[in-house]
Amino acid sequence: MEASMDIAICLDCTSSVASSFCQVRDRISSIIEPIIENKNDIRLALIEFRSRDDSWVTIIHPFTHSASTFQNWLNNTQAEGGSQNGTRAISDALCEALKLEWRSNDNNRWHEKLIIMITGGPPCGLLTDSTEIQMNDCPCATDDLWKMSDELIKENLTLAIIGIEPSVIVCDDFYGALAKNTGGEYIPLINASHILSSIIQSVIIEEDTLLQQFRHIDINEIEKNSLYRHSFVQKRAQSMIEHCRTMADIRKWLKNHPRLSQY
Repeated sequence: MEASMDIAICLDCTSSVASSFCQVRDRISSIIEPIIENKNDIRLALIEFRSRDDSWVTIIHPFTHSASTFQNWLNNTQAEGGSQNGTRAISDALCEALKLEWRSNDNNRWHEKLIIMITGGPPCGLLTDSTEIQMNDCPCATDDLWKMSDELIKENLTLAIIGIEPSVIVCDDFYGALAKNTGGEYIPLINASHILSSIIQSVIIEEDTLLQQFRHIDINEIEKNSLYRHSFVQKRAQSMIEHCRTMADIRKWLKNHPRLSQY
């Protein structure tokens, strides 16, 4: 069966990642360039996101086969704005990703579907008390990010999350759980381009599935030269997956299991 792939990249465009933004864009290009050069059947979409209280929350660029069009979108992104508490509109970005026109499978072709979320901080509603969320009438009270990962599963969408260190380490365990729940993985930015480009090429060329490839990532390749410690994070992530059904459950779990150390 001939394989093809739709890839949606959700990009954190808040000012807090400004110092790393050129590196982030270079890493995205490094992920995409090898598969484009091989003229594989790949469609690319880009979703820019900031914070809920910013002048804009999301900007959506729908799927295209054109690598140059995608690169122009990427080149024009800027890291500005953001909320005072440093949270990101992650659920808004994933909601828009779900709405994209993903290709469905047919008898002759299997379309793999991958969302790559790149962020440098926590989502709205993760590190906030549930009562405060309700009192402030925050949209994340109804847009449950944890439940949204179940929607991704229903649509056969695999989520990979790229963390921009060091600010993201306060929530890399949650992001590890969110990605793992869909069959994907959390990967530090420094190692993302090599790992994800290899996975994508293997899916296209060897006709493996994304789920098979993510299950066989070398843990040393994920951790190399980063602050990330896979065994620590994955133990916490697996517990979240087993015990939590909503973001309220996640917040309660985090309160009862304070993060004291990575080691």
